[in-house]
Amino acid sequence: MPQPQSAGAVQEPRTTLAARIAFLRRQRGLTLDQLAQTTGLTKSYLSKVERGLSVPSISTAMRLAGSFDLSVGQLLGENQYSDAISIVRQSERPSFMRSGSASGYDYELLAGNKRFKNMEPYIMRPPLAFQDDRRFEHAGQEMIFVISGAIELEYGSESNILYVGDCAYFDAHLPHRSRSLGPAIAEALVVVTT
Repeated sequence: MPQPQSAGAVQEPRTTLAARIAFLRRQRGLTLDQLAQTTGLTKSYLSKVERGLSVPSISTAMRLAGSFDLSVGQLLGENQYSDAISIVRQSERPSFMRSGSASGYDYELLAGNKRFKNMEPYIMRPPLAFQDDRRFEHAGQEMIFVISGAIELEYGSESNILYVGDCAYFDAHLPHRSRSLGPAIAEALVVVTT
């Protein structure tokens, strides 16, 4: 049986608002402790809100919205925030490295205008030859899906050949690098978690 809402409480189904708050917190990489610090609310209360056990008042919703850099209407789902969806047309993909750069890679951003991301997708065109002995390592995970051509992926001490339709998914903290094989530059969809 549903519990009565207090006066001034947000009139929204608990599950929808609760799920939205939990999603926004995780999307921004915040712990409940961190959200409690930015809102001035207790961790236990925020946990109840995310589980749908408590419904925030308008003033509490305003604190939560402010912590997420949203309006209350955006928090409640009345309207989308400006970059809730990112559409990038092929002709509009910005390059952030061009072939001929020191590394030899060419990258195009696929979601550069999206503010809060859990992953960074881009198109990669690795050089035909390794430019030097440099290898890359970073936090998170990486996925490489070959769209055209063939790619040699060196990961740790292993070397793997990836062909069209092949996919590599790996922990990115180990040194890795890639190069195109064959007469033409290969193209791959790369997704890196942030």
